[in-house]
Amino acid sequence: MSTNKVVKHYDKEWKDRLKKSKNEKFNHYERNWVLPQLFKNNERVLDLASGNSIVGNYLKKEYSCQVTALDFSKKAIKAAKEKGIRGMIGSVEEKLPFKSNSFDMVFWGDNIEHIWAPDETLKEIHRILKLKGRVIISTPNQGYWRYRLYMFFNGAIPKTEGAPNKPWRFTHIRFFNRKILKKLLAQEGFKERKFLGVSRRRIDKPFVEKLPELFGMIMVVEAEKK
Repeated sequence: MSTNKVVKHYDKEWKDRLKKSKNEKFNHYERNWVLPQLFKNNERVLDLASGNSIVGNYLKKEYSCQVTALDFSKKAIKAAKEKGIRGMIGSVEEKLPFKSNSFDMVFWGDNIEHIWAPDETLKEIHRILKLKGRVIISTPNQGYWRYRLYMFFNGAIPKTEGAPNKPWRFTHIRFFNRKILKKLLAQEGFKERKFLGVSRRRIDKPFVEKLPELFGMIMVVEAEKK
């Protein structure tokens, strides 16, 4: 797919998403339930692949953070600017347009599973973070017990939330569990500081805090630049 087609694809996708998420609140998405325990006040933050900037807006309002949003879609960046957030159009798969040691924290939400070379993106995140700066990553957890069962019985990787999916229609092209992501982070100069699992399913809730790798449908990882 050409670059122009990719841009048009994401602009159309975000145009549709933004219509649906016009009245979306921060806590509507279960991933966001655990994020406040990882946030800090007055940090300089990059909201990478920012989408509708729900998280960036929350950081700005609740934690007085200086937030910059970066996204491939013009529609997404327009949404960020409407929330009073500095926005820049750019790709996570190219050199990030920021000086080295610029940010205290990078929030990279639900995007690592969509890209070809996440190791190269993490190199760039490492470069732009200050020493001891943090990256917070969220992504589907392929170690989740329902996903394991689906793969066992169907011999195919399930779509997020365990719904049946035609393999040629995947939007996710990279698949992670805690062990894989931890190894990738270590390779690129990060040390895992916290691992959280999230699920709204009733059967998971009693176990997700003690066994997040198995009962977290979504995983959220905080890692520090070494």
